[in-house]
Amino acid sequence: MTDLTLSRPFQLHLPGERVLHGAQFPSGRAFVDGAEDEQELPVYGISLGAVLERFPDGVVLWPEDVARLDAPRSAADG
Repeated sequence: MTDLTLSRPFQLHLPGERVLHGAQFPSGRAFVDGAEDEQELPVYGISLGAVLERFPDGVVLWPEDVARLDAPRSAADG
């Protein structure tokens, strides 16, 4: 039987409004990518925690977090 688990994308928000994109794989491994001219990126790790050690002030936003932030506020919210 084939494992249908997909990789999970995320955004890594860094101080200074910089946003990097990454993915966490079904194995638990993760990576973060940057611009082509950035020599310190991409960063790969055996876990998301291992990757985040390189970005101690980073905040991970998953797709559902981004969707919630982008959702229009209802009239009830004022």
